[in-house]
Amino acid sequence: MKRICDINLIPRPPIYKYVAKKFIDPCALRRNAKKISHTAKLIAVIKDDAYGHGMTECARILSCVANMFAVANESEARSLLDSGIKKDILILHPCASPRLNADNVIYTLSSPRGCAAFEGSRTALKLNTGMNRFGADDDARVLIHLGRKLTRVHSVYTHLRCPSDKSITDVQYARFENATKEVGLPRHIAASGALRREANAPHDYVRCGIALYGGTESYERAMTVTAEVLETRLVRAGVGCGYGTEVMRTDTYVAVLDIGYAQGYARTGGRRYVYLGGKRCRVIAICMDCMITECPKSIKRGDVAEIMGRHITPEELARACGTITYEIFTSFGKITDTSYDTAEQKRNTNAIQVPQKAGTLPRGEGKKDSG
Repeated sequence: MKRICDINLIPRPPIYKYVAKKFIDPCALRRNAKKISHTAKLIAVIKDDAYGHGMTECARILSCVANMFAVANESEARSLLDSGIKKDILILHPCASPRLNADNVIYTLSSPRGCAAFEGSRTALKLNTGMNRFGADDDARVLIHLGRKLTRVHSVYTHLRCPSDKSITDVQYARFENATKEVGLPRHIAASGALRREANAPHDYVRCGIALYGGTESYERAMTVTAEVLETRLVRAGVGCGYGTEVMRTDTYVAVLDIGYAQGYARTGGRRYVYLGGKRCRVIAICMDCMITECPKSIKRGDVAEIMGRHITPEELARACGTITYEIFTSFGKITDTSYDTAEQKRNTNAIQVPQKAGTLPRGEGKKDSG
Protein backbone atom coordinates (compact mmCIF):
# COMPACT_ATOMS: atom_id res chain seq x y z
CA MET A 1 0.00 0.00 0.00
CA LYS A 2 1.47 3.33 -1.03
CA ARG A 3 1.96 6.08 1.48
CA ILE A 4 0.49 9.53 0.87
CA CYS A 5 3.96 11.03 0.50
CA ASP A 6 4.74 8.64 -2.37
CA ILE A 7 1.85 9.87 -4.53
CA ASN A 8 4.11 11.92 -6.82
CA LEU A 9 6.14 8.80 -7.62
CA ILE A 10 3.18 7.09 -9.30
CA PRO A 11 3.73 7.15 -13.09
CA ARG A 12 1.21 9.42 -14.78
CA PRO A 13 -0.14 8.97 -18.30
CA PRO A 14 0.80 11.67 -20.81
CA ILE A 15 -1.62 14.58 -21.14
CA TYR A 16 -3.95 13.93 -24.08
CA LYS A 17 -3.66 16.35 -26.98
CA TYR A 18 -6.51 16.73 -29.41
CA VAL A 19 -5.63 15.64 -32.91
CA ALA A 20 -7.40 18.74 -34.23
CA LYS A 21 -4.62 21.05 -35.32
CA LYS A 22 -4.28 24.64 -36.43
CA PHE A 23 -1.62 25.76 -38.91
CA ILE A 24 -0.69 29.43 -39.22
CA ASP A 25 1.28 30.51 -42.28
CA PRO A 26 3.77 33.22 -41.20
CA CYS A 27 4.62 34.07 -44.80
CA ALA A 28 0.96 34.81 -45.59
CA LEU A 29 0.75 37.06 -42.52
CA ARG A 30 3.81 39.04 -43.59
CA ARG A 31 2.67 39.34 -47.20
CA ASN A 32 -0.71 40.67 -46.09
CA ALA A 33 1.00 43.14 -43.75
CA LYS A 34 3.33 44.39 -46.48
CA LYS A 35 0.40 44.86 -48.85
CA ILE A 36 -1.46 46.93 -46.24
CA SER A 37 1.60 48.94 -45.21
CA HIS A 38 1.95 50.33 -48.74
CA THR A 39 -0.98 52.65 -47.99
CA ALA A 40 0.14 54.04 -44.60
CA LYS A 41 1.93 53.09 -41.40
CA LEU A 42 0.49 49.84 -40.08
CA ILE A 43 -1.05 49.32 -36.65
CA ALA A 44 -1.42 45.53 -36.56
CA VAL A 45 -4.47 44.60 -34.50
CA ILE A 46 -3.63 41.41 -32.58
CA LYS A 47 -6.30 41.58 -29.88
CA ASP A 48 -8.14 38.47 -28.71
CA ASP A 49 -5.18 36.20 -29.39
CA ALA A 50 -4.72 37.73 -32.84
CA TYR A 51 -8.24 36.66 -33.87
CA GLY A 52 -7.38 33.10 -32.84
CA HIS A 53 -3.99 33.04 -34.59
CA GLY A 54 -1.83 33.45 -31.46
CA MET A 55 -1.06 36.95 -30.20
CA THR A 56 2.58 36.75 -29.11
CA GLU A 57 3.59 34.54 -32.04
CA CYS A 58 1.91 36.87 -34.56
CA ALA A 59 3.56 39.88 -32.92
CA ARG A 60 6.98 38.29 -33.47
CA ILE A 61 6.10 37.35 -37.05
CA LEU A 62 4.83 40.86 -37.88
CA SER A 63 7.46 42.87 -36.01
CA CYS A 64 9.51 43.28 -39.17
CA VAL A 65 6.55 44.92 -41.00
CA ALA A 66 4.14 46.51 -38.51
CA ASN A 67 4.92 49.94 -37.08
CA MET A 68 3.03 49.18 -33.88
CA PHE A 69 0.44 46.83 -32.41
CA ALA A 70 -3.08 47.22 -31.01
CA VAL A 71 -4.68 45.08 -28.30
CA ALA A 72 -7.97 45.22 -26.40
CA ASN A 73 -6.83 45.64 -22.80
CA GLU A 74 -3.98 45.88 -20.31
CA SER A 75 -3.84 42.12 -19.80
CA GLU A 76 -3.03 41.58 -23.48
CA ALA A 77 -0.51 44.42 -23.43
CA ARG A 78 1.19 42.86 -20.42
CA SER A 79 1.51 39.55 -22.29
CA LEU A 80 3.24 41.32 -25.17
CA LEU A 81 5.58 43.12 -22.80
CA ASP A 82 6.41 39.85 -21.04
CA SER A 83 7.22 38.26 -24.39
CA GLY A 84 9.75 41.00 -25.16
CA ILE A 85 7.83 43.13 -27.67
CA LYS A 86 9.48 46.58 -27.87
CA LYS A 87 7.27 48.27 -30.45
CA ASP A 88 4.46 50.59 -29.38
CA ILE A 89 1.31 48.87 -28.10
CA LEU A 90 -2.01 50.71 -28.35
CA ILE A 91 -4.67 49.61 -25.83
CA LEU A 92 -7.98 50.11 -27.62
CA HIS A 93 -10.34 49.89 -24.65
CA PRO A 94 -10.40 52.82 -22.19
CA CYS A 95 -9.03 52.11 -18.70
CA ALA A 96 -9.77 53.83 -15.38
CA SER A 97 -6.06 54.46 -14.76
CA PRO A 98 -2.70 53.26 -16.09
CA ARG A 99 -1.23 50.17 -14.41
CA LEU A 100 1.61 49.30 -16.77
CA ASN A 101 4.93 51.03 -16.29
CA ALA A 102 6.21 50.76 -19.85
CA ASP A 103 6.92 53.63 -22.20
CA ASN A 104 5.82 51.71 -25.28
CA VAL A 105 2.25 51.34 -23.98
CA ILE A 106 -0.30 53.85 -25.30
CA TYR A 107 -3.60 54.21 -23.46
CA THR A 108 -6.86 55.23 -25.14
CA LEU A 109 -8.64 58.26 -23.67
CA SER A 110 -12.28 58.55 -24.65
CA SER A 111 -13.55 61.27 -22.30
CA PRO A 112 -12.18 64.50 -20.80
CA ARG A 113 -13.19 63.18 -17.35
CA GLY A 114 -10.44 60.56 -17.34
CA CYS A 115 -7.52 62.69 -18.48
CA ALA A 116 -6.15 63.60 -15.02
CA ALA A 117 -5.54 59.94 -14.09
CA PHE A 118 -3.21 59.57 -17.09
CA GLU A 119 -1.03 62.61 -16.48
CA GLY A 120 2.40 62.00 -17.99
CA SER A 121 1.33 58.77 -19.76
CA ARG A 122 1.35 58.18 -23.49
CA THR A 123 -2.18 58.30 -24.89
CA ALA A 124 -4.30 58.13 -28.03
CA LEU A 125 -7.50 60.19 -28.12
CA LYS A 126 -10.65 58.38 -29.27
CA LEU A 127 -13.51 60.36 -30.87
CA ASN A 128 -17.03 59.07 -31.47
CA THR A 129 -18.12 59.86 -35.02
CA GLY A 130 -21.03 57.42 -35.27
CA MET A 131 -20.07 54.02 -33.84
CA ASN A 132 -21.40 55.00 -30.38
CA ARG A 133 -19.19 52.55 -28.54
CA PHE A 134 -16.14 54.45 -27.25
CA GLY A 135 -15.08 58.03 -27.82
CA ALA A 136 -15.73 61.67 -27.04
CA ASP A 137 -18.84 63.23 -28.56
CA ASP A 138 -19.51 67.00 -28.44
CA ASP A 139 -16.63 67.28 -25.95
CA ALA A 140 -14.07 66.07 -28.50
CA ARG A 141 -12.25 69.40 -28.59
CA VAL A 142 -12.12 69.44 -24.78
CA LEU A 143 -10.61 65.95 -24.81
CA ILE A 144 -7.99 67.02 -27.33
CA HIS A 145 -7.13 70.13 -25.30
CA LEU A 146 -6.83 68.31 -21.96
CA GLY A 147 -5.11 65.32 -23.49
CA ARG A 148 -2.39 67.48 -24.98
CA LYS A 149 -2.05 69.47 -21.78
CA LEU A 150 -1.79 66.55 -19.34
CA THR A 151 -0.53 63.57 -21.34
CA ARG A 152 1.85 62.70 -24.14
CA VAL A 153 -0.53 62.26 -27.06
CA HIS A 154 0.53 59.80 -29.73
CA SER A 155 -2.48 60.16 -32.06
CA VAL A 156 -6.20 60.81 -32.40
CA TYR A 157 -8.56 58.26 -33.94
CA THR A 158 -12.10 57.01 -34.50
CA HIS A 159 -13.80 53.84 -35.68
CA LEU A 160 -15.99 53.27 -38.73
CA ARG A 161 -19.31 51.53 -38.10
CA CYS A 162 -20.11 50.44 -41.66
CA PRO A 163 -17.18 50.99 -44.05
CA SER A 164 -19.04 49.24 -46.89
CA ASP A 165 -21.68 52.01 -46.88
CA LYS A 166 -20.25 55.09 -48.57
CA SER A 167 -22.88 57.53 -47.30
CA ILE A 168 -22.44 56.51 -43.63
CA THR A 169 -18.66 56.45 -43.93
CA ASP A 170 -18.46 59.85 -45.62
CA VAL A 171 -20.39 61.38 -42.71
CA GLN A 172 -17.91 59.88 -40.26
CA TYR A 173 -14.96 61.08 -42.35
CA ALA A 174 -16.38 64.60 -42.36
CA ARG A 175 -16.97 64.63 -38.60
CA PHE A 176 -13.48 63.34 -37.91
CA GLU A 177 -11.88 65.76 -40.34
CA ASN A 178 -13.74 68.69 -38.81
CA ALA A 179 -12.62 67.79 -35.29
CA THR A 180 -8.99 66.95 -36.07
CA LYS A 181 -7.76 68.71 -39.20
CA GLU A 182 -6.01 71.53 -37.34
CA VAL A 183 -4.76 69.73 -34.23
CA GLY A 184 -1.42 68.70 -35.74
CA LEU A 185 -1.56 65.11 -34.43
CA PRO A 186 -1.18 61.80 -36.28
CA ARG A 187 -4.61 60.39 -37.18
CA HIS A 188 -6.12 57.01 -37.97
CA ILE A 189 -9.62 56.03 -39.02
CA ALA A 190 -9.26 53.31 -41.68
CA ALA A 191 -9.44 49.67 -40.59
CA SER A 192 -9.59 46.51 -42.72
CA GLY A 193 -13.06 47.28 -44.08
CA ALA A 194 -11.99 50.67 -45.40
CA LEU A 195 -8.75 49.67 -47.14
CA ARG A 196 -10.30 50.02 -50.60
CA ARG A 197 -11.29 53.60 -49.85
CA GLU A 198 -8.28 54.61 -47.78
CA ALA A 199 -7.29 57.33 -50.22
CA ASN A 200 -10.30 59.36 -49.04
CA ALA A 201 -9.63 58.77 -45.34
CA PRO A 202 -7.86 61.31 -43.14
CA HIS A 203 -5.08 59.19 -41.67
CA ASP A 204 -1.41 58.64 -41.01
CA TYR A 205 -1.90 55.05 -39.86
CA VAL A 206 -4.20 52.17 -40.82
CA ARG A 207 -5.50 49.88 -38.06
CA CYS A 208 -5.93 46.41 -39.52
CA GLY A 209 -6.91 43.09 -38.04
CA ILE A 210 -9.06 40.78 -40.18
CA ALA A 211 -7.23 41.65 -43.43
CA LEU A 212 -3.94 40.57 -41.84
CA TYR A 213 -5.35 37.09 -41.36
CA GLY A 214 -6.92 36.80 -44.80
CA GLY A 215 -10.52 37.23 -43.70
CA THR A 216 -11.33 39.79 -46.40
CA GLU A 217 -11.23 39.69 -50.17
CA SER A 218 -7.81 39.95 -51.90
CA TYR A 219 -5.81 38.93 -48.81
CA GLU A 220 -4.28 35.50 -48.15
CA ARG A 221 -5.85 33.22 -45.57
CA ALA A 222 -3.23 32.41 -42.92
CA MET A 223 -5.08 29.73 -40.90
CA THR A 224 -5.74 26.12 -41.81
CA VAL A 225 -7.58 23.77 -39.45
CA THR A 226 -7.38 19.98 -39.73
CA ALA A 227 -8.53 16.95 -37.76
CA GLU A 228 -7.68 13.27 -37.90
CA VAL A 229 -10.04 10.38 -38.43
CA LEU A 230 -10.59 8.40 -35.20
CA GLU A 231 -12.89 5.73 -36.62
CA THR A 232 -14.93 4.80 -39.66
CA ARG A 233 -18.02 2.62 -40.09
CA LEU A 234 -20.88 1.80 -42.41
CA VAL A 235 -24.22 3.09 -41.14
CA ARG A 236 -27.21 1.37 -42.72
CA ALA A 237 -30.27 3.18 -44.04
CA GLY A 238 -32.89 3.79 -41.37
CA VAL A 239 -30.32 3.77 -38.55
CA GLY A 240 -29.52 6.80 -36.38
CA CYS A 241 -26.16 8.54 -36.38
CA GLY A 242 -25.14 11.01 -33.66
CA TYR A 243 -27.39 12.61 -31.05
CA GLY A 244 -31.06 13.09 -31.84
CA THR A 245 -33.71 11.32 -33.89
CA GLU A 246 -32.34 11.75 -37.42
CA VAL A 247 -31.71 8.53 -39.32
CA MET A 248 -29.65 7.86 -42.44
CA ARG A 249 -31.65 7.75 -45.67
CA THR A 250 -29.18 5.47 -47.44
CA ASP A 251 -26.32 3.18 -46.48
CA THR A 252 -23.50 5.64 -45.71
CA TYR A 253 -19.84 5.34 -44.78
CA VAL A 254 -19.04 7.78 -41.98
CA ALA A 255 -15.90 9.03 -40.24
CA VAL A 256 -15.52 10.33 -36.70
CA LEU A 257 -13.17 13.34 -36.57
CA ASP A 258 -11.46 14.64 -33.46
CA ILE A 259 -12.97 18.13 -33.40
CA GLY A 260 -16.23 19.47 -32.01
CA TYR A 261 -17.81 22.55 -30.51
CA ALA A 262 -15.37 22.51 -27.57
CA GLN A 263 -12.63 23.16 -30.15
CA GLY A 264 -14.56 25.98 -31.79
CA TYR A 265 -16.62 24.27 -34.48
CA ALA A 266 -20.11 25.71 -34.11
CA ARG A 267 -22.77 23.16 -33.16
CA THR A 268 -25.59 24.97 -34.94
CA GLY A 269 -25.75 26.18 -38.51
CA GLY A 270 -26.69 25.15 -42.02
CA ARG A 271 -25.27 22.35 -44.14
CA ARG A 272 -21.48 22.18 -43.83
CA TYR A 273 -18.70 20.08 -45.27
CA VAL A 274 -15.17 18.92 -44.56
CA TYR A 275 -12.62 17.97 -47.20
CA LEU A 276 -11.66 14.33 -46.77
CA GLY A 277 -10.20 11.83 -49.20
CA GLY A 278 -10.21 14.37 -52.01
CA LYS A 279 -13.94 15.05 -51.65
CA ARG A 280 -16.28 17.46 -49.91
CA CYS A 281 -18.01 15.36 -47.26
CA ARG A 282 -21.19 16.44 -45.49
CA VAL A 283 -21.09 16.98 -41.73
CA ILE A 284 -23.75 14.76 -40.14
CA ALA A 285 -23.43 15.47 -36.41
CA ILE A 286 -21.37 17.74 -34.17
CA CYS A 287 -20.58 16.65 -30.61
CA MET A 288 -18.55 18.29 -27.85
CA ASP A 289 -15.14 17.05 -28.97
CA CYS A 290 -15.80 15.11 -32.16
CA MET A 291 -17.94 15.20 -35.28
CA ILE A 292 -19.39 12.61 -37.64
CA THR A 293 -19.15 13.15 -41.39
CA GLU A 294 -19.86 11.24 -44.54
CA CYS A 295 -16.71 9.82 -46.12
CA PRO A 296 -15.46 7.71 -49.03
CA LYS A 297 -15.20 3.96 -48.38
CA SER A 298 -11.40 4.18 -48.66
CA ILE A 299 -10.98 6.44 -45.61
CA LYS A 300 -9.22 4.88 -42.61
CA ARG A 301 -8.19 5.82 -39.10
CA GLY A 302 -5.40 8.42 -39.08
CA ASP A 303 -6.37 10.09 -42.36
CA VAL A 304 -6.47 13.90 -42.25
CA ALA A 305 -9.53 16.04 -42.98
CA GLU A 306 -9.50 19.74 -43.78
CA ILE A 307 -11.95 21.56 -41.53
CA MET A 308 -11.05 25.01 -42.86
CA GLY A 309 -8.50 25.91 -45.48
CA ARG A 310 -8.06 25.82 -49.23
CA HIS A 311 -11.19 23.77 -49.97
CA ILE A 312 -13.46 24.78 -47.06
CA THR A 313 -13.05 28.54 -46.74
CA PRO A 314 -13.74 30.73 -43.70
CA GLU A 315 -16.33 32.59 -45.78
CA GLU A 316 -18.18 29.34 -46.54
CA LEU A 317 -18.27 28.37 -42.85
CA ALA A 318 -19.40 31.87 -41.87
CA ARG A 319 -22.29 31.80 -44.37
CA ALA A 320 -23.39 28.36 -43.18
CA CYS A 321 -23.38 29.51 -39.55
CA GLY A 322 -24.99 32.89 -40.21
CA THR A 323 -21.99 34.79 -38.88
CA ILE A 324 -18.77 36.52 -40.00
CA THR A 325 -15.21 35.33 -40.56
CA TYR A 326 -14.11 37.13 -37.39
CA GLU A 327 -16.15 34.69 -35.29
CA ILE A 328 -14.95 31.67 -37.26
CA PHE A 329 -11.29 32.59 -36.68
CA THR A 330 -11.63 33.48 -33.01
CA SER A 331 -13.65 30.32 -32.31
CA PHE A 332 -10.83 28.15 -33.64
CA GLY A 333 -8.55 29.94 -31.19
CA LYS A 334 -9.68 27.23 -28.75
CA ILE A 335 -7.47 24.73 -30.59
CA THR A 336 -4.25 24.66 -28.57
CA ASP A 337 -2.17 22.50 -30.93
CA THR A 338 -0.87 25.21 -33.27
CA SER A 339 2.02 25.13 -35.71
CA TYR A 340 3.80 28.06 -37.36
CA ASP A 341 6.08 25.73 -39.33
CA THR A 342 5.44 26.14 -43.06
CA ALA A 343 7.16 22.82 -43.86
CA GLU A 344 4.87 20.97 -41.45
CA GLN A 345 1.88 22.77 -42.92
CA LYS A 346 2.88 21.65 -46.41
CA ARG A 347 3.20 18.03 -45.26
CA ASN A 348 -0.20 18.22 -43.60
CA THR A 349 -1.75 19.79 -46.72
CA ASN A 350 -0.39 16.94 -48.81
CA ALA A 351 -1.90 14.45 -46.35
CA ILE A 352 -5.34 15.97 -46.96
CA GLN A 353 -5.27 14.87 -50.60
CA VAL A 354 -6.75 11.55 -51.72
CA PRO A 355 -5.11 8.90 -49.47
CA GLN A 356 -3.40 6.06 -51.36
CA LYS A 357 -3.12 2.46 -50.20
CA ALA A 358 0.40 1.12 -49.95
CA GLY A 359 1.64 -0.27 -53.24
CA THR A 360 -1.12 1.24 -55.39
CA LEU A 361 -0.85 3.80 -58.15
CA PRO A 362 -2.57 7.20 -57.90
CA ARG A 363 -6.03 7.25 -59.46
CA GLY A 364 -5.89 7.28 -63.26
CA GLU A 365 -2.28 6.09 -63.60
CA GLY A 366 -1.40 2.74 -65.19
CA LYS A 367 -4.72 2.47 -67.09
CA LYS A 368 -4.87 1.61 -70.77
CA ASP A 369 -6.96 3.54 -73.25
CA SER A 370 -10.07 1.49 -74.03
CA GLY A 371 -10.24 2.63 -77.62
